[in-house]
Amino acid sequence: MGQRVEEIKSLLLSKFPKLAQDKNFEITSKASNDYNCIAWACKYDDRWIQPPYLGKPNLDCVIWWPPEVQEGTDICCLVSVFENQGYVICDTFEHEDGYIKVALYADVSKNQWTHAAREKRDGNWTSKLGPNVDIQHGTPYTIENEIYGKVFCFMKMKFE
Repeated sequence: MGQRVEEIKSLLLSKFPKLAQDKNFEITSKASNDYNCIAWACKYDDRWIQPPYLGKPNLDCVIWWPPEVQEGTDICCLVSVFENQGYVICDTFEHEDGYIKVALYADVSKNQWTHAAREKRDGNWTSKLGPNVDIQHGTPYTIENEIYGKVFCFMKMKFE
């Protein structure tokens, strides 16, 4: 990615100013239209997880929503997506051996989910930024902003 990485990094720092203080921040992939943040948090890189009624984004990707989960942008719908994957709500983002965690973000004033991030085995976090790149960040809080919202809850699942 070379020089382009510095351009992307600069753009991301303007959108997510807290990343400037995050010593673990790095770009970890090229941009991809194949998956979004929800899919990435669920460990998929071959689908865009969103309710089909929202329509197909201007991307060449597969739109998918778990058939057992109520479709919607309400926060409870996103919690249900992760419960369907085996996650349970937990109190903290702090690393726990033997568990994988996710952070779910929301615009609480609209009761709408906005983003999801996943903890990596080393305790850092990873996010897919829409059709853009994947990044690593040290805490879930460094990507809070007006667009991505604020952390609404944490969930965890035991490693298999």
